[in-house]
Amino acid sequence: MIDLPKPGAYVVRAPDADAFSGSVVQHWLDSQEETPFKACLWLTARPTRLVRQLLEPYLLNTASAPKGLDVISVRRLLGKGSTSSGMRDLCRSLNTVLALKPALVVIDHAALWFQNTGEELANRNPMAQMHLLQQWARYARAHVVAPVENELPEWCTFADGLAEVDSRGQFEFQPWWPTQWGMQTSLWNEPSGFSELPMHQVLDSRQFSQLKQLAQTCHQLRFGGNPLHGLHVQAHGEISPRDASVLLRMGADTVWMKKERIDSWLGVPAGRVEVLTPPDMLPAMQDSSFARDLHEVFMPGQLTVVPNPVFSTRGLMMLQLARRWGMHCTLVRLSLLPHIAAQTALRLANWSHATCVFTATREAIYLLKTSLAEPEETAYRQWLESCFREKLSVLFSGDIQFQGEETQVQLLTELHEEPEPLTFDELMGNDTDEEARLAELWNHAQQMPDSKRPWGHRLDALLAGEMK
Repeated sequence: MIDLPKPGAYVVRAPDADAFSGSVVQHWLDSQEETPFKACLWLTARPTRLVRQLLEPYLLNTASAPKGLDVISVRRLLGKGSTSSGMRDLCRSLNTVLALKPALVVIDHAALWFQNTGEELANRNPMAQMHLLQQWARYARAHVVAPVENELPEWCTFADGLAEVDSRGQFEFQPWWPTQWGMQTSLWNEPSGFSELPMHQVLDSRQFSQLKQLAQTCHQLRFGGNPLHGLHVQAHGEISPRDASVLLRMGADTVWMKKERIDSWLGVPAGRVEVLTPPDMLPAMQDSSFARDLHEVFMPGQLTVVPNPVFSTRGLMMLQLARRWGMHCTLVRLSLLPHIAAQTALRLANWSHATCVFTATREAIYLLKTSLAEPEETAYRQWLESCFREKLSVLFSGDIQFQGEETQVQLLTELHEEPEPLTFDELMGNDTDEEARLAELWNHAQQMPDSKRPWGHRLDALLAGEMK
């Protein structure tokens, strides 16, 4: 069974999410004398008959009847497809039910509580909703497991741990997962094979004045250094688990939250562990590569066109993250010419060069891009021109770059309240009235965002269910 070392919210992708959640509960029932969890709370959509079949053998034996088990049915909510309450209300409800601690909490169909629209606009994003669950889990000393199957939901991006398991419930792939000493990933190297790597490089977090610099160095060493080297971050209690998981996705193999003897933990001679100092590090790679990958970590698969509400809520989220990571968000409005439809302009979008998020109203196209720093005018113009396969003057009457976080927040809020928003189907609809040259360009514009980065195929395979 999977290891849950610390209180928090974990997402586990399984071939059969329902079967996996049942196996987690059954494992807890079978290990009453050994498990550290004094209670188990199971929110399930299983029919009552199937729940009874699972629990009946344990309930019939009065001498060893399980203590601390609570089962709550969410079957009626599943039929509705959503709840009238959100994650905040769920945490309040769980707090009234859970008495014994530490506890194991298994939540089937957790997506039901990530769809709440009752929160303030700035808190409707998946990061804020997951943060509520994580806060409650740490307060209640609860280890929350949310099984999923098929495509990974967006909110799993911010979980304390993400893993894929096989039909027996054993780990197969761990994009990030906590340990007793920190966090680790199998994105780059299998942890079981660390001892076979010829060299391990260590970055000391105290040598970096900003979290961004540490992440950028991880990214440079992973994609510009020796791929056969292990890469580790030695922190000193100042890096949060969420930030550590981002460092893993940007190139590190492990993040050690406290001062440790890394060579001892890895089981390698001290001579194969190299603590890097700034002069040993690689020269900076292209800023756009790092900024693009960091943006994609927070919005996986969304550097393309999205509906207005998603653009607004994720845009507000990215403003918060940009402040945290010392990045810059560029927010642009391109006013459409009267005879150009939004769909026409979007069909001419150059996704792989733009590396940003698009949305549209009937009057304008909006772009949101993350970069290391505010771009100079020349670089800004070059990027804007590269976003489309036609000259901007052919499609737009002008552009406005919104400066300052307060102004950007105001625009995103107003965009969310657009009185006649275009649906996703409308955004990508087929307009046959466009000019001939534009139509010709569209025939050659079926290009998706670049997914050839070294880690992209691993995540793509995970999303597609091909990782074995």
